[in-house]
Amino acid sequence: MPVPDVCRAFEPFFLLSDDRLHAIAERFRTELQEGLESYGKDVAMVPSFVTGVPDGTEQGTFLALDLGGTNLRVCEVRLFGDNKFEIKQQKYKVSEELKQGQARVLFDYIADSVDAFLTDIGSGMESTGEPLHLGFTFSFPVEQTAIDAGKLLTWTKGFAAKGAIGQDVVRLLQDAFDRKHIHVRCSALVNDTVGTLLSRSYQSGPALIGAIFGTGTNGAYIDATRTIKKLGDKKIADAEKGGDHAGKYMVVNTEWGAFDNGRHCLPVSIFDNKLDRESINPRKQAFEKMVSGMYLGEITRNILLHLIDSSVLFDGLSTPVLNTHYGFDAAFVSAVEGAQTPGDVRETIKSTLGVADDIISDADIEIVQWATRIVSDRAAALSAVAVAAIVQHTGKDKVEHGDAGVDVGIDGSVAEFLPNFEDRVRAALRVLLGDAGEKRIRMGLAKDGSGVGAALGALQAKKALERRAGAFVTPGKTEPAAKQGQGEKEGVTA
Repeated sequence: MPVPDVCRAFEPFFLLSDDRLHAIAERFRTELQEGLESYGKDVAMVPSFVTGVPDGTEQGTFLALDLGGTNLRVCEVRLFGDNKFEIKQQKYKVSEELKQGQARVLFDYIADSVDAFLTDIGSGMESTGEPLHLGFTFSFPVEQTAIDAGKLLTWTKGFAAKGAIGQDVVRLLQDAFDRKHIHVRCSALVNDTVGTLLSRSYQSGPALIGAIFGTGTNGAYIDATRTIKKLGDKKIADAEKGGDHAGKYMVVNTEWGAFDNGRHCLPVSIFDNKLDRESINPRKQAFEKMVSGMYLGEITRNILLHLIDSSVLFDGLSTPVLNTHYGFDAAFVSAVEGAQTPGDVRETIKSTLGVADDIISDADIEIVQWATRIVSDRAAALSAVAVAAIVQHTGKDKVEHGDAGVDVGIDGSVAEFLPNFEDRVRAALRVLLGDAGEKRIRMGLAKDGSGVGAALGALQAKKALERRAGAFVTPGKTEPAAKQGQGEKEGVTA
């Protein structure tokens, strides 16, 4: 049974033509390049000062802290080498009051949570007198100036804590630790996508891209340092000589969630406009608002409400859930997409949306399925655009002799739980890269990217501190602890 004409009118904004996909990918590559050349761009292309990726042989025990959504997660990560690790972890709820309040209160809560973790769960780390090294996965846009320094550019994902934008988030956290006399050093600031890339590489061999498709979306990848022109000639020259600032290659955090904030090419429907207008960050994170799990439910709600108001859905009747801003989330989209029968969809509509059974017609079920399908298809297609644009930007779309293909580590609830996500992404990759190009791309979930990746970042930072402090340890002797602030403006060589 075909959906009503009022539905078909919106399909061009969601079911993207091949030409539209190519045009968006071309614009994506342009914004990637602009971000590499200049600071202050929407797609910020933040140098991570992490060079290279791990190979799975790294060992050590480190703390990891992951802030980026509903929960704060504190971990102890043991790296055993041989691509193996062990993790102990605890989650702590981040309330709306903390998200919207003062930054100092938020970071004090984070420090208290780390202290509670060390007290409650305990640490197998041997005490050497030096602070415990912690990698901080901070899943928000920052302008990173060192492995252990970065200024917050903007909050996303529902956070709006006051007094943090423009501040060094490592310093905010370290000050909280110091105020509370917690013997922990925040050694590395690791964006969650950088962590995903490092984690995927540790577990499966070197990857090109780490991508998050979850509450938010972002990607990191490895590029030649000389392409990051905004670093300046001196740092680039030092890198090419194998200097201290970086190596020949560096991991770049793209901040691609802000792609096309200027609305040059993305397919902005009336439902996207409504979502953006009512958001806490209008005209920002344009790409993220079409792709990430935080928004897929709300886009779907806007579509369903319009169809109710047009008297083509649920006999023109709404419910309190449908009338509530963010009344349901992407779990509803996934449930409908994964339903095996129309009866399953009916039960999901009843249980999640609160629609009475006698109001739901067979046509209503098809319309709801249509809405979740087009929202999901667009999210996956745009996810593919991001991956393909980076593959093309790095020249990895060209097959070489002995070519091993391209590895992409992915993490996040959309990638993991949205039915047929990878199949949908691959369909768009075939459009953008051709059949042969799509086949060269290996995609796999990076297990615990934010935890293990942050630990790997802390490991590299600790090694860099030891090198800069001239710490050559004699067996049986305690290694000197570098003073806080030493080398904070340096990069790190893997």
